Amino acid sequence: MMRIHYLALSSILFISTPFAFSQTAPAVRDPGAIKMCAAVDQVEIPTADHPTAAEEKALAGCSSVDAYFGLGEKEDPVKARKCSFAEMDRGEKAALSGKALLSMVYANGKGVPRNYDVALKISCSINDTPGDAAGRIYELVRLKKAATPAVYSICDHSSGRELYEQCAILSSRFDKIERDEKMEKFIASWSEKDKKAFHVFWDEVEKFAKVQAGNAMSLEGTFEIQEEDFIITQQMENLEHFEKGELPKHSAEEAQSAQAAEAAAYEKTQNSSVAQWGVATHESVKKSEDEWRRYRSAWISFGKQKYPGVTEQSWNAWLDQDRADMLNKLMH
Repeated sequence: MMRIHYLALSSILFISTPFAFSQTAPAVRDPGAIKMCAAVDQVEIPTADHPTAAEEKALAGCSSVDAYFGLGEKEDPVKARKCSFAEMDRGEKAALSGKALLSMVYANGKGVPRNYDVALKISCSINDTPGDAAGRIYELVRLKKAATPAVYSICDHSSGRELYEQCAILSSRFDKIERDEKMEKFIASWSEKDKKAFHVFWDEVEKFAKVQAGNAMSLEGTFEIQEEDFIITQQMENLEHFEKGELPKHSAEEAQSAQAAEAAAYEKTQNSSVAQWGVATHESVKKSEDEWRRYRSAWISFGKQKYPGVTEQSWNAWLDQDRADMLNKLMH
């Protein structure tokens, strides 16, 4: 679809604002959706809503998602709107940027008067999966007719892999904020020594989660960020159990058995005739194993500090068995 270059074509920027959204994307194939798009084809985006040339220059490298949701910066819907236009002009490829964010700005009336027709016009020009395109078009028309405004999110129609992944990343960012807040409350009553040990340990948990998710999981039907969040959530749940007194308790024999099971599972990944499990390979699993050993040491150090009644062999047995389960799951 033809896209206007605001800086290069400044002489026509404020004369023909519908130009950038004047065509229905090829993704819109549903007959009903095509008619809905045709009905708003002549709708114009208010001229004053575009950034000026100076504003667009200042917005180089901006993130409409961050400004819209207040992630890493103050929530600023006006900046989000202007940044969305700037992203479109500089050819931003991320699925959750530019037009996608701009459609939410108008549908939700954030920083501008709510305007479903403008939101619909923009949505009609987004080229992604046919199902998502039709879904959001019907959704916007439904919201326009509703007696009470409701929050619209393009992520509600994101079955296409690229947009779904971007929405999963966005969700993960919110989850991390909530998780960090929950964790700080969780350890608030701990001694300063325990808190310090925890933060050193938790840094290693997050490193391991990232390496494990990216290197030792098949990722079939899921994304790295989702698996990373799952691993971290599991560790939070483990801590909650430990704080309730549900601590590991294993014998020396159980520790030896778990160590043998982990070693055998890892060896199997390295010597298997299967070269790849989804995106995981022999080499990537080795990278994960190396990081797991650092993570394992961090767990034991933290465990000794916070839960001195638990023997090292109990920590070893618990951690080794958990790792063996991870590796065996990968190969099945």
